[in-house]
This record gives sequence, C-alpha cells and structure tokens, in this order.
Amino acid sequence: MGVEESGLPGGREGDGPGLVGRPSERAALSAALTGAGAAVLLRGAPGIGKTSLLEWAVRRARAADMRVLRMAGAAAESGLAYAALHQVLWPLLDESAGLPAAQQDALERALGIREGAPPDGFALGDAALGLLARTAARRPLLVVLDDLQWSDETSAAVFDFLQRGIERTAVVLLAATRDTEARFEGPTSAVIDVGRLSSEEAGVLVDSRCPDLDAEVRRRILHEAGGNPLALTELPLQLDPDVGRGVLPLPDHLPVGARLGRMFEARIGRLSAAARDRLLRAALGEAGRRLDPPGAGDRVPRLPGDEGLWTELTGSGLAVVDPVTAELRFRHPLVASCVVDLAPKAAVRKAHLRLAELLPPSHPQRALHLAAGTVDPDESTATCLERAAEEMAQRRGDVEAARLYGRAAELSGSPSGAVRRWIMAGSLATRGSAPLDFIRRLLDEVARHPVPADLAVLHRFSIAFFQLHEGADYRAPAVLMSEILDGLEALPEEEPGGIRDSLLCLLILTTVYTGDDALWENLDRHIRKASPLAALCYDVWRDPARTAHGAAERLRPVLASLTPQQEALSVWLILWTAVGADVIGEYPELLRRMEKQHLWGTRAFLDLVTCRDHVIRGRWESVLSTAGRGTRESAARGFDIHRMTYHLHAGFVLAARGEAEALDSLHAQLGPWARERGLRFLLDGMHAHRSLLALGAGQYEDAYAHAAAVTPVGTLPARVPWFLHSFLDLVEAAGRTGREEQARAHVDAAVTAGVAEISGHHAFTVAVAQALVAQDDAGFRAALAQPGAEQWPFTYARLQLAHGGHLRRRSRRKDAVRPLLAARRIFAGLGAVHWVAAADRELSAASGAGSPAGPGDAWPVLTAQERRVAELAAGGLTNREIANRIRVSPRTVGAHLYRIFPKLGVTSRAALSEALSDAGGRNSRPDAR
Repeated sequence: MGVEESGLPGGREGDGPGLVGRPSERAALSAALTGAGAAVLLRGAPGIGKTSLLEWAVRRARAADMRVLRMAGAAAESGLAYAALHQVLWPLLDESAGLPAAQQDALERALGIREGAPPDGFALGDAALGLLARTAARRPLLVVLDDLQWSDETSAAVFDFLQRGIERTAVVLLAATRDTEARFEGPTSAVIDVGRLSSEEAGVLVDSRCPDLDAEVRRRILHEAGGNPLALTELPLQLDPDVGRGVLPLPDHLPVGARLGRMFEARIGRLSAAARDRLLRAALGEAGRRLDPPGAGDRVPRLPGDEGLWTELTGSGLAVVDPVTAELRFRHPLVASCVVDLAPKAAVRKAHLRLAELLPPSHPQRALHLAAGTVDPDESTATCLERAAEEMAQRRGDVEAARLYGRAAELSGSPSGAVRRWIMAGSLATRGSAPLDFIRRLLDEVARHPVPADLAVLHRFSIAFFQLHEGADYRAPAVLMSEILDGLEALPEEEPGGIRDSLLCLLILTTVYTGDDALWENLDRHIRKASPLAALCYDVWRDPARTAHGAAERLRPVLASLTPQQEALSVWLILWTAVGADVIGEYPELLRRMEKQHLWGTRAFLDLVTCRDHVIRGRWESVLSTAGRGTRESAARGFDIHRMTYHLHAGFVLAARGEAEALDSLHAQLGPWARERGLRFLLDGMHAHRSLLALGAGQYEDAYAHAAAVTPVGTLPARVPWFLHSFLDLVEAAGRTGREEQARAHVDAAVTAGVAEISGHHAFTVAVAQALVAQDDAGFRAALAQPGAEQWPFTYARLQLAHGGHLRRRSRRKDAVRPLLAARRIFAGLGAVHWVAAADRELSAASGAGSPAGPGDAWPVLTAQERRVAELAAGGLTNREIANRIRVSPRTVGAHLYRIFPKLGVTSRAALSEALSDAGGRNSRPDAR
C-alpha cells in the first residue's frame, strides 16, 4: 500500500471523519458524484491529502447508495501484470456471466481464472467497460483508484481506456496519483492539482490532533510541515511528549518517523555518499539558522563543493539553488528533517563537528554544533556552551539559555562545575517561567550535590518559584521566600539581579491569593526595604480602600524612573500593581512594549492582567478567547494557578451573560482546586460570579447572600483587596431586597475611605452606587457625567437601566425610553441575555406595549456560544465541523441551533447569514476592535 494520507477533521453529520477546507476539490468531486460518466484525477505530493479526499467521496457515494469498487496501488505489486485491475474487477466476476462470451473470456484470462494468453489491451478494455456498465445499470457505481502511480502498466492502460469510455454509463471514476505529468483526457475528465493547506487550515488540523502543543513547538511544526496534512498529523506524534509540552527543548530537526521518511527515502537513497554527506551538512546548517538568537546577523556559510555534486543534488528534486543568494535550499521544509532522520547517528555527530570547524569561535552556532557532536564530558565544550548561554541570557532568551546551561552541565569535567551550571540553568528557567517539569528536572540534578554558598540564594529562589507555581501548598513557598528575604537584609538596596523585588512580587501575589493573616503580617515586616515600585504594589493590594489612593498617578513617575533593564526585570511587579488598581488600560505604550517580549511567563501574565481589564471594558470575546488559549497553555506547562485565574476572569463574562450551565462547569474545576489550597481570592471570586448571575436573573436574595460573603455590608476589610468585584452587586442587591440602609452604609464606607481616589474605574463604580442609593435624577446624571464612563460599558449600561427605571417609576415614561434603549443596545452587544430581558421589561412598562418600541431596537439576543455557532453555521460549516472548531459535541451544536433558529426568526441555515447581518447592523458591539 502507499503512504496513507490525511486531511482535516470534521465532516457532514453522519458522514464520519471528513475535511475542513478543500472547498474547490470537494465541489469538483461532488459534481462528479451527482452526475454520471465522469472521471476525476487528483494529483499531488505524498501526504498532501489525496486519499482523504477520496475517502470523503466514498462516504458521499455510499450515502447516495452507490456501489464502490476500489484499488490501492502498491510499489511491491507494480511489476505484476493486471494486479491493480484485479482489485477493481474481482468483486464483479460473478456478474460477468451475462457478458458476451468473448468479453467474459478476455476478463477471465487477464485475471488468471482461465488459462491462455492475456488478451490485447483493446479487447480487455472493452470487456472491463462492458462489465462496469452492466453493473452500473442496476446501481450507480464509483470506481476509486488510489496511488495510481504504482499501478502496473497493463492495468494502467485499461484504466486509461475506461476513463475515456464511461461518458454514457452510470460509472464515476476517481483516481489519485503522485505523478505530476499524469493526465485524464476523456470527454468528461478533470484533473485537480491538490495543493498544501492554508495556514489557518493547517492550524486547525494540528490543534484538533494535539491541542496542548507548546506555542513554539506548534509554530515549528507548521513551518516544517509546509501545509502537508500527513506531516501536520505525524510530526507531533514523533515528538517526545515533554518536547511537545515545551518541557524539553526542540531538537535541531524534527523526527519524521517511518511514514514521513518514506516520502523522500528513495530519492535520498539514490544519492552518492558525497552528495548525502553534503545534504546532511546543509540540513544541519539550516537547523542552526532556525536557532539563531535575537540579533545574530551571521549565517552558516555556504559549503564549497564541485559542480557535479550540486548538479546531483538539484537533479534529485530534493534541493534547489537560490537564484538570489546562490545557497543550497531544500525544495520542501521536510526534506531537511528526513535527511537527518535517515542518517546514521555517528554521521550526524561527525557532520556537526565538521560544521563547528567551519565556524569562527565567536559564532553563536559553533557551541551548539560542538554540543551536538560531543558524547563524553568535555570541559572546553562545556565552557563554550556556558559563554553562549550567558550571551543568550543577556538577550532575554532565558529558557533557551537555561537549556544551554543544562547541556553544559552534562558535559562538565567536574561535579562542582556541573552543579554551578545546573543552578544557573534553574535560575534562568525560573526567570523565564519554563515548564515546571523542566524546572523540576534541573532542581533534581542540583539536589544530588552540595550547593555553593554564593549561589544558595538563586537556588532557593528557584525552589520557591517552583513550589509556588506547582500549587500543592501556597504557604510553604511563602515561608521560604520570607526566609530568603531575611537573608538579604545585609545586602545593599540594589542587590544584583533585582531578586528582592522579584521575591516581594511573588510574596504579595501569594499573600493576596491566600488572604492569610499570618502571611500579611510577615509581608508587612519585609516591605520596609522595598523599592518604590514594590512599595506601591504593596499599597495597592494591602488595603486599597485606604492605601491605594492616586495609584495611577503614583505609578507614572515610578515607571518613568526605571531603566529598560530594570523594567525588564520588574515586568510582573509592574503588571500586578497596575491590575490591582484597575489601570492596565491606561498604559497602552507599556503594554505594547511588554507584548514584544518573547518569554512565555511574561506573555502569560500580561494575558492574565489584560483579561481582567477586558472584563471591565466589555471586551468579552477577547476575554473568552484569551482565557481558552491561556488555560490550555498553562495546563501544558503545569502552571495551575494561571489556569485557575483564567477561569476566574472568564467566569465574570459567563455570569454577566447568564450562561449558568457553563459557569457551573467552570466552577466544578475551579472550586475544589481553590478550596483544597485555601485560596480566598478565587473562592471569593466565585461568590462574585454567583452574585452577578443571580442579580441578572432577578434572584436578589441569592445575589445579596453571595455578595455579602465577599465583604460584609457596610465594611471594606483591609485584607480583601478584591472588594470591587462585588461592590456594586452588593449595593444593588441590598436595595432590591429592601435593605436600603445597608446599601447606603456600604456606599458611605467607600466614600469615607476615598475609594474613588484610586482610579477612574473606582470613581465611576462608586458614583453608580451612589446613584442607586440616592434614586434621584441628579445622582444618575452625575454618574453618567463621570469622565470616560462609557469605557466601562456593562456598568454604564446598568446605570442607564437603573436611570430609565427610575424615570419610568416617576411617570416620566417618554424620558425613560432613551436610557433604556441605550442600556438594551449595550447589553445586547455584550450578549448579556438576562439584562436585555430586564431592559425589555422596563421598555414595555414605559411604552405600554408588549415589546420594545421601534423595529430597529428589537433584535434577537444570542449568547456568546450561540453567536459563534450561528456564525460558523452561516459560513457553511457542518455540525461536526463546528463541534471540532469550538470543542463541543455535534449534539450540543444541534441543540444550540434549535434555540438559535426561533430567536433569529429563521428556519434554515441558508437564512442565518442575512439574519445575523441584520441583527449586527442594529446593534453596537463594545467588543468589536
């Protein structure tokens, strides 16, 4: 059999695994199947998806009650006459009795049933066509010829005859070949050149098979696969699971495995030994270029060689000469991996050492080639690697530098040299937030040796970081960090590496998450030697109602005073301070600078804090998208605290949208994990979710109970810095349940403490709460006039809804309609279904009608998930394809569509697009960016 090929997952309901993408190919195959007497030839490279297209067509044919006959070419049988034809016609031999005697005789002699010389080609072709036509007259027939390039010549001649003669029959012939010169030339024949998948389709395929791949591993696979479906499917499977999760480094070349190796094995095997050696060195040089550190301008030089070698290599179809640079380039990215994978390991090591000899001592790749070519401990190579690691760390390639240090430790000539390099590897892996399994391995290596006194602080910090993010016990790493800080007391204010600020940042974060009084008291003891930035972060989180006043204004001069190097070392501290004060969005230039950092830990923490900012700014689709990606990446790296914090932020969106089932599912993961570790920050966040969900559903007693569980009414406790998460909900729920005095007391506590002085968002929230308590027109107008009020759309819409309700109750019904319509439009754009319903009820009461006034203001509201399903269905995707895309079952997709159709007033998928367009045109969407 030939190399099995793969397409993309998905398909029509009840159609089995199918394809995503390939619209033109599927259209051509569908047209052939619905007609008669058609022939289609698929041409393309190995693994490009031809077999998957044929399988898709076979399923369609069988669903249409067509009979299917199949042939799969095999290289081993390509020299056997009529072997391929035998596969096609053998199932029909019982029906050959009805053919004319001459035709029956020709078939049976060709297939070896009857003795005698095989018939000439025309006679056999005529007999085969007669048998197929006779069979198809009773039931339409599909003949599938896969890997036609391996068909024996005699069978191939018959197949060519058939595709020219089936025009007036009920036979459809579909074939696939690697031969780029092959053509079908019958009257109804077509040739389709199957190309590579688009970048988006390739990403869908990889994510469907391996959703937890590390981002860098995924990028590398997409690059090297070059849009080839087989490569996209197989390359992840050949990797060590720890490599796929980013725990271990990617190899210079990706292991291709047997199936992919066969794509180029024959061509590589036909090369001379000299050409294979040259190709191997070129492949290793190409891998080296991929690993160039940021800023490295040198390239692996072109290897000298005579014209005969270059002619052989380019003539093999494996390589080309770049017309601009005159360098040897591989025709397909996979060729380099196949060349290295098929070469003996000794030859690979020798080639690495030869490349190292050709490079100058200062070249960044020389150390990597030396390391790859060295087996036994070698101190000179270890020293070379250590220098490369130091240079990489200076460019903030911390994780890459950690891996270089780790390899240097393996090649060290002494145990003392090895342990120092393991400690440096662990410190850099910690600074770069490497996968926890990788950090664990480095710490385990150090544990077997005595720790040098001058590196003890770095090593203990790595241990504390690992314990904190492993997440088994959050108090143990806090105690260890406190002990390290005690040991730093004798050091100067600006100790090397900024380790004091890093420790304080993690200690503040740990203390906030646990809410532990003992940890707060311990933190109070250490903060006196903090930098201005760390001291501000402490103030923002310790007792923000009383200590975070003017946080935004205080942060600006602190940031302005930081050098670029200090800023790079203080990223987490900066972000943790800004998100504590709800001022992340006020520093767009800072965020842009941080987004350019390539460290996963920095990017992940940036995503976490911007998620919170996007929750309050109504960018809810961004929250859900970022949280979905972040939870997968965090789980793959072992950072459970990140994963659960993403759940926390997503929960506010689900609660506001009234998606109770989705919130229950999220809490089923978040709750047990947070309770087991006593993380009050997350547990109180769950209460805030429930309060908001209940408030939207009109369950005001439940809303009050959950909000009061976060902060008792009338007080803002010092060590509950997240009080704002449920502050407005508590005030509104208290008012809705007849607890006006308690609501007023809670607002008074905020006003007395000066909460409005923390940030613009705090000021607006307090103003809205004051309006809810005062219930007078002046209060509502004052809140609406707050600077930038509309940048917090959900809270702004709640204010408009309350204002409209107040006006309506004062018999100012006409005045009430405008704010109510404004609230409704915002709620609808956010997908906040329950709040839309509340606005509709107020509008009905204000207008005296049964529905909102004006056709342009009444549009069907879909939940976020329903909108995604509707948009994908409108784009032509099947239920199964949608299910693969959004990671639910096809049955769930069907249930969503069952609810969507009546909401949009349609009865078919065909009408979805126009209905969505109409709805979107009447609606403002705060999340559109």
